[in-house]
Formats: sequence, C-alpha cells, structure tokens
Amino acid sequence: MSKKRIAVVYARYSSHRQGEQSIEGQLAEAYKYAAAHGLTIVKEYCDRAMTGRNDNREQFQEMLKDTAKKQFDTIILWKIDRFGRNREEIAFNKYRCKKNGVKVVYVAESIPDSPEGVILESVLEGMAEYYSLQLSQNILRGQRASAEKCQSTGGNRPLGYKTDPATKKFVIDPETAPTVRLVFDMYAKGSTVTEIVTELNNRGLRTLRGGKFTKNSLHSMLKNEKYIGVYTYKDDIRIEGGVPAIIDVETFAKVQEMLKVNKRAPAHTWSRADYILTDKLFCGHCGSNMVGESGTSKTGAKHNYYICTKRKRERTCHKKAVRQEWIEGIVLNAVVDLLNDEELLEFIADGVFAYYQEQNADNDLADALKRKMAEVDKATANIIKAIEAGIFNDATKKRMDELDAQRAEIEAELSHLELVRSWQLTRDHILFFLYEMRDKNIKDPECQKQLVQTFVNAVFVYDDKVTITFNYSGDKRTITLAEVDSLGTEGAEFVCRALCSTKNGK
Repeated sequence: MSKKRIAVVYARYSSHRQGEQSIEGQLAEAYKYAAAHGLTIVKEYCDRAMTGRNDNREQFQEMLKDTAKKQFDTIILWKIDRFGRNREEIAFNKYRCKKNGVKVVYVAESIPDSPEGVILESVLEGMAEYYSLQLSQNILRGQRASAEKCQSTGGNRPLGYKTDPATKKFVIDPETAPTVRLVFDMYAKGSTVTEIVTELNNRGLRTLRGGKFTKNSLHSMLKNEKYIGVYTYKDDIRIEGGVPAIIDVETFAKVQEMLKVNKRAPAHTWSRADYILTDKLFCGHCGSNMVGESGTSKTGAKHNYYICTKRKRERTCHKKAVRQEWIEGIVLNAVVDLLNDEELLEFIADGVFAYYQEQNADNDLADALKRKMAEVDKATANIIKAIEAGIFNDATKKRMDELDAQRAEIEAELSHLELVRSWQLTRDHILFFLYEMRDKNIKDPECQKQLVQTFVNAVFVYDDKVTITFNYSGDKRTITLAEVDSLGTEGAEFVCRALCSTKNGK
C-alpha cells in the first residue's frame, strides 16, 4: 500500500474581482481534489482581499517558508495564477518549492493555458535554477569572507548563541545557553535522546525557532563543534577558539563516544517506486487516471504496475494493469525521438516563443510600484515635518515604522521585477533549452521525470494500442500494443521512432 501524501492548500480572493471563486469554494474544491488523488490536507493558507500583482501576501510567503520544514509534499491551488503575478515569478516560486521537495498541483486546470505553456514553464524553471545558482555563488563569496573573520554567515546560528550586531560574531546567549548545557549534561550521564526531548518540552524550553524539541534537533546539537569553541565553514575553514565555548572539551568528547555506541542502523524498508507517469497516464477503457501499485510474485520478486483507479477502488473497469517498466519505456523512447528531430524542435521553439511574447506584453507594474513609492516618500516627508515641529508620540512612531516597512516591500518588489525583466527570453534561449534536454542522461530518474513533465501531455492505454499526446499544438500519435508485443523491446523502440517522425499540422 502506497504512503499517503501530505498536502496543504493555498487560496486567495481579490475583493475587486467578484467573478472568481471565493476562498470557501476554492477550499471545497481542493478537498475534493485531495480525496480523489490520495492526498491528506493538513493546513490551509488563505489571503483575503489581496491582489495577485503583489507577491508579498502574508499567508503565501509563510507557506513558501514552510516548504523548507519538510512537513508536506504537495501544495494544492485553485489555478496557477495563485502562485505569482507572471510566468517568471510563478516559475521562480515553483523552483523554490521543488528544491524543498514540494510539488504544486492545480484544481481548475491540468496545465497552464496551453501545451506551449508547459514547455515555457519548464524553460523558465531552468532559468530560475540558473539564477539561483549564480546568486548562491555571489552569496558564498561574501559568506567566505565573513567566515575567515569568524563572523556569522546567516542561517547557521546554533541555540545558545546570539550575534553581536557590531562585530557580527557569535556571543553566548545567557537565556538559551543553559538549555544547551542541560542537553549535554543529561546525555553524558546516560539519558536517552527521547528522555531529554521529553524533559525539555515538559519544562517549556524551545528551539532557536521557537518550536518543540525533536530527536533530530537534539542530534544536530550534540554533534556541533561550535559548542567547544570551534568555528567551521564548509570543509576548508576550521578555526579553534573562533567561538566562545559553552561546553567543555571533556564533556563533548564523552558525548561523541556515546553517540557512536548508541548509533543504530536504520530500519530496513523497501524503496518506494517513483512512478513518473503519475497524472499523465489514463485508462483507455474509462478515461480514469492510472496509478502506481506494487505487488509480489510467488517467488518473492517485487513488480511495479500502473492500474486504473476505477478498477482498483470501484471494480467497475476491466482494464488490466500494465507493467511500469514497459509503459514508461515506450513513453520515454517517444520523447527521446521527439528531441532528436531537429525540424520538430525548431517548430516547438517557434510556438513557445510566440506564446511567451503574448504572455509578457504587460509593462504597467513597474510604473505602479514607482507611483506607490512616491506616495510613501511624500507621507514620510510629512511625518518628518511633524517631528521637526515637536510632534513625536506613539502614533507618529507607529506611522513611520509602517512607512519604512512599505518602502522595504516596494524596493523588494522593484528588485524582483528588475530580475524578472532581465531574463527576457529569446527564441535561441528556448532552442538551447530543448537541445540541453536532448543531451541529458535518459537513465537518470530525475531526467526522466523532467522529460515527461515537460513534453508529455497525456498517455492513454487501451487493450490494443497506446495513444501519446505531446505538449505542442496538434500533435498526437498512436502505437498499437499488438505491434509492440510482437516486435519486442527493439521493435517497440523502432515503432516509437517511426511514429515520432510524422508531425501533424506541418
């Protein structure tokens, strides 16, 4: 039995758009979608009376941050436009989720606007990844310079320390350091991790982020050399005495020995098969989704299949299950042949670029943000005049803080918009992306998933044929099961190549 996936739902309602689904309606449809796809919703994020032109929605931003906590693996949206104000922003937000292992699905649309939109989104995700890597390199250069001075590089401050705002170096936090000493002392005296976690939580003590302690948070703490004064960064910077010590060396050494003794091998579990045609494969009898399922033969061998959901849950369809390796092999071979067709790649690049130009004609956002900034500057100037006139109280201070926060938000918006506009795709960018996809390792599971998600629209499995629809307009082809079965694996590859050589509508 496959593990149930954990999901959250995001809903947004703009008060000026009376025709769109209400938040309540979006949530109701999301729960229906979850029930139909084996998802369990554990949290709702809702922004009311907000605009999609503003990505600084409070609940939306909280949800994006929460993807890093690994507490859910799917986000359910009503439509793709809930995830950003334009395709570049949507791609960037989706890439952030993807890095944290979270998938984004839509209730009201299976693909964004058109088949070309799917390929465009994949191109933009690639550009977001490239930008993210470039940004990371720039950040790493600055962090390395800080590390050489034993300064905080951000995001790596352990419990028990504070960062001195003047020197940017770690100093002992008198409020949380006793918690660290308690943990090391209890473990050195023989307490188990479970016992320590229970004791800490019973006392109301909390982690650096304000959450309850867990086994994982304790294990990382017990192994951290910063507590004995060693500053480390990556694998090549190690400075003894670079941090004020909270734990003595003898206690730390004893804890490390006990960790080795108490370490247990992880429990043996079967690896769950990754069914790359999920949400793409449909039953040729009834049109229902086909989902992954595993079984064990009399010899004990494990086999993976795709089975019609109506057959599995309702027993109302008689379509036989198909072997995972067989059907995925047919589809992947068809995608590879598509990518090896130079003329077809040129055709796809033309269509996707035309779609991109159509979707990016709006240039009003920057002007609107600049007008908003001018209003903030004017209001700030008025507050400053009032202060100079001797009017300074809680109300003026609160208003100044609000204006400062608004200015920071607008500046972030303008910076983000500048980044998005700097991308400005060309047809050559898209063609380069398609060629890069062609050169990837087809044996790599991540590559297989990307190829299917980018190029395959739907696959219908009948008793005597397989119909594959790809993500470029007018394309559809059929491979008969009789042909594939009679010709074997090599014959199947030949059939796929032959069928992929014909392009409809050209």
